[in-house]
Amino acid sequence: MARDRDGLPVVVLAAVPLLAMQIGVGFVRFQARRKRGVRRFRHELVRAGMPKDQAARLAQAYHDAGSVRQILRGVRLPGA
Repeated sequence: MARDRDGLPVVVLAAVPLLAMQIGVGFVRFQARRKRGVRRFRHELVRAGMPKDQAARLAQAYHDAGSVRQILRGVRLPGA
């Protein structure tokens, strides 16, 4: 019984690098999708006839809205 408990920290520590790698890969994919989406959004606004400077401002606002920092800043922890 005691032996089973002694192995738990080893199992947890072995899983941490894999979890960190999965989170990192997911984050990079999110950033790439976000960048493509912002480019496409700006392109479509210009194609629809919006002036380039106004389309650029709207695309920047769209980009900022998807910022992970902004998203996490908006998350409130219970009791905080």
